[in-house]
Amino acid sequence: MKNKNLENKLEIGFWVLVATTWLFSFYAIPHSFLGPNGFFGQIFENHTVLKLAGLFILMAHVTIAAMSIDFHRSHTHQGVKLNKFVDYAMQTWLWAISSMSKLDWVAVHIYHHANSDQPEDPHSPKQKGLLHVFFFGVLDFTKAKSCPAVQKIRDRLPASSYEKFIANHLFLAPIVLSSAMFFLFGPKYGSILAVLNFAITPLFAVGGVNALAHAFGYQNYESNDESRNLGFLFLLNWIISGELDHNNHHRYPKSPSFAHRWFEFDIGFLYIRILKAVGLARITGNIPDYHSVPHKAVISKRASKPASEHLSIQPLQLAD
Repeated sequence: MKNKNLENKLEIGFWVLVATTWLFSFYAIPHSFLGPNGFFGQIFENHTVLKLAGLFILMAHVTIAAMSIDFHRSHTHQGVKLNKFVDYAMQTWLWAISSMSKLDWVAVHIYHHANSDQPEDPHSPKQKGLLHVFFFGVLDFTKAKSCPAVQKIRDRLPASSYEKFIANHLFLAPIVLSSAMFFLFGPKYGSILAVLNFAITPLFAVGGVNALAHAFGYQNYESNDESRNLGFLFLLNWIISGELDHNNHHRYPKSPSFAHRWFEFDIGFLYIRILKAVGLARITGNIPDYHSVPHKAVISKRASKPASEHLSIQPLQLAD
């Protein structure tokens, strides 16, 4: 038993040494050969906070737009079919920024829809509390990946060799990206940008949507869960590509557009239309006409169908 504990301590010590060496190397090398600001770090010397904030918002928007269009609307709900080059480009970007794979993300999200705001839901503020989901939802996502029911869904998802490689090497691209940040912007600003990149998914993809849009806002449709629309928070909804019109999405998940009424705006669907116009995407889902389908003003909860009935992927029979 003592030998086993010693082995565990030695292994932990080894990886701490590796991490320390790596961090020191990527601090010392750029600083020694490129100076404290790398190739482009000098652009942050003036108005530093404003420039970093602006870049962070832009990176967040690009990242969540890719996640919304590719992982969410395309692979999970199949409301749009992307050109393979666009698909892989978005998956690679998301791999580098968030260390997430299509297989993990899609499996967890399908499970979320099947159990939305129920005890099994991996990120429900109703079950776990708003602050927990907002700040620690990414940890719940990580835990949910190993759930047997989620693994069952994951095993049934189609995957190419490249997608399997991503799923088996989640931290490879983030390490490459972080290293590039050190060289491009120097150790100081490179470190800040690397941390900001990794903060995007926890703050916006998990906290911004699953916490806020299951706690506040209005409903267009009666629902068996707590999904709400918060698209009127325009800047936040722009950053996360229209995902805050969440009640619309939970009622009609296969719709490629989350905006169903005249005052709702989904910039993610605008990007899809642009991709379609240049032949890089094909819309496969239908957008409901709000005035011709049952909505909250005319239907009751008893008549409302659960969101899972509208899902296009069917590894949802979790009891099998």
